[in-house]
Amino acid sequence: MRSTPSPLRPFLSMAVSLLLLAASSVPLHATSIHPKLVESHVTNPNMIHEISKFRSGAGHDFSYDASYVYAGEYFSATDATEPDSSMKHYFAPYDSTKGDQATVPVYAPLDGMITRVTDETHPEDATLTNKRIELTSSDDSSYTVVLFHVNLVEAYPQILNDWPVEAWPAHQPDDPSYDTTNVSAGDLLGYADMRFSYDFDVAVLYAISSTEKYWVSLFDLMPDSLFDRYENRGATRAAMSISKAERLANPVTWWDRRNDNDWVTLNQVPEGSSLSLLVAGLLMLDLSIGRIAFRS
Repeated sequence: MRSTPSPLRPFLSMAVSLLLLAASSVPLHATSIHPKLVESHVTNPNMIHEISKFRSGAGHDFSYDASYVYAGEYFSATDATEPDSSMKHYFAPYDSTKGDQATVPVYAPLDGMITRVTDETHPEDATLTNKRIELTSSDDSSYTVVLFHVNLVEAYPQILNDWPVEAWPAHQPDDPSYDTTNVSAGDLLGYADMRFSYDFDVAVLYAISSTEKYWVSLFDLMPDSLFDRYENRGATRAAMSISKAERLANPVTWWDRRNDNDWVTLNQVPEGSSLSLLVAGLLMLDLSIGRIAFRS
């Protein structure tokens, strides 16, 4: 006997269609689970006092900038729907580490290749320059880490693939003398320029295609084994980012002014940390000396 069609079937079909339509309209990056490509801290976490949140109002607007498109090439994020915000993280070291460009280390957070190095002028003194470095992952070239305001060591090119001269009058030719552009996670790239700065910054560009690119949080690519260092000092993953919906509901109106809600302030480094490291180092040295004596 043929069953009678349920009167709810048309409504169920319509609901399924609407759900599929809604799902297809959600940008891919919004539902992506980013690979944990980060294998090293970008600096010494014990030196860091606070970190700005992704989509914060710290610093300046760093979301979508139409001027970063030239001759059909997109040099930045392409999502014009993002509200004005800072889609990067500022790392603010303790005051005791500031004043030079040779104290706060900057490490390669992942295995990759340096794909762009360009000069940046120090915001407090136009005669002082430092480097903006783009590091593309060798494990997934969709991801490029951007490191700002770094005193780059001489092993790497001091200028490489600079912005096109038509779009960047300060364009410089590639540095012909350097050792390599390849880096491994944990390699020392240089030191943060802290001569007049409160912080230095890190961003990650995720490219779905050559014309579809999004800023994502560095911490979305960081495994628990590394994030533990921040969690042990009171940070949570949820606190590291502000959602797009929250930023749309609460637009930034305080550029150039301090807003504590923009920052994750880390708890003080436990006093025993340095002593523990020293003791561990002495034990390792003692064991090494013992092995040498045994072999002799």
